Amino acid sequence: MIDAVAVAVSVGGVQALEATDLSAAPGEAVAVVGPSGSGKSTLLRALTGVQVPSSGSVTIAGVVVTALPTGARATFRREHLGVVFQDPELLEELSVVENVALPLVLAGLARRAAVARAQEQLRSMGLGDKAEASPGTLSRGEAMRAAVARALVSRPDAVIADEPTASLDRTNALAVARLLTANARAAGVATVLATHDPDVVALCDRVVDLRADAHVAHV
Repeated sequence: MIDAVAVAVSVGGVQALEATDLSAAPGEAVAVVGPSGSGKSTLLRALTGVQVPSSGSVTIAGVVVTALPTGARATFRREHLGVVFQDPELLEELSVVENVALPLVLAGLARRAAVARAQEQLRSMGLGDKAEASPGTLSRGEAMRAAVARALVSRPDAVIADEPTASLDRTNALAVARLLTANARAAGVATVLATHDPDVVALCDRVVDLRADAHVAHV
């Protein structure tokens, strides 16, 4: 469960994000929309604990993230959140399955068990045959699906995705968004997804619109 209340961010005297409320229940997908500069990425950084809000609070899985010190926020992010960026950010020196297994290995899971779970997650993303491949051999769409698998493999409480389909063509964008939302729902993971794409928005349960004259809408 994600519960953000009146989250606002001011940087250098500039209001980067007006006070915003957002909630996402387990298995629910919430789209964050708005023009460039409206604060979508700022809101997502506040949800992950990377950005400390000027005011308001963020609670995830019963933990008030905004009340945690810096080190504890980083630990919480690693243990409870999956994050997807605009770029896949896969490590070229590792195979695809090793990239997906990495969060589990860093969390202390035995390598064999981590790889087995990563292979299962890759299969759920239609990438079972790419497990031993080098990231450089993947198409852009495949690489983004691998990044989504990496975000989900640790069975997080929430996934935060910052425009993960922005660099993809329409077919791949919808494929990635469908796989992300479907896998997260099946696992009971709350998902917050920033996007400009109305077709991606349509896959989500609710919308938070950051335009100044907008309000939370249902889809």
